[in-house]
Amino acid sequence: IKAEKTTKAEKTTKAEKTTKAEKTTKAEKKSVSKNKKAKKSDVKPKANKNFTSKDDEPAQNESSENIQEVEKLSSELLDYFLSSIGVVADTYIREDSNTSRVSFEIEGEDSALLIGKRGETLQSIQFLVRMITSKQLGRKSNIQIDIEDYRRRRVRTLRNIARNLAKEVVDSGEERTLEPMSPVDRRIIHVALSKNSQITTESEGKGRDRFVVIKPK
Repeated sequence: IKAEKTTKAEKTTKAEKTTKAEKTTKAEKKSVSKNKKAKKSDVKPKANKNFTSKDDEPAQNESSENIQEVEKLSSELLDYFLSSIGVVADTYIREDSNTSRVSFEIEGEDSALLIGKRGETLQSIQFLVRMITSKQLGRKSNIQIDIEDYRRRRVRTLRNIARNLAKEVVDSGEERTLEPMSPVDRRIIHVALSKNSQITTESEGKGRDRFVVIKPK
């Protein structure tokens, strides 16, 4: 009888241990399952390495063939204009940091006649050569023509004038008005003084008579 009781007690103990072990195992499995789900939610989606924004796209430059076409046609037009008005001058193609632009330099005894007042004649020649070249080739052509380094000298001169007048405006508290200028020259003035926090610049007037006014803030 004692042996039977002992056997029953052992079976009961084993059954309880088995039940506890099964419960523990199930609880652990649930815990592991929850942890796996949590890890999945923590995973961040990978960025698409092939994605590029518009700012990352390479700039579209003119092909070498297109540049050569522009050089050839615009050079012929420029020589034709100069010979038509009886000007003796040498024309050179100048290296340009802007690879999509064709730049010409003209040198000669009559260079002053080609520049004109405030560079107006030079600007007109450039406009005509650019317009005809663009029309002949059927696409926009970027052409710049300079005479005896006039454009660079003009930029330096305008910047100096702008800074001197800006100083006068700050010291006196009164606005200053510049002479009528082309859009290109007015832009040089605006850019030269754009970082000066004590003054402001405005373009006033109409057409060829537009000018820049420098005002105190």
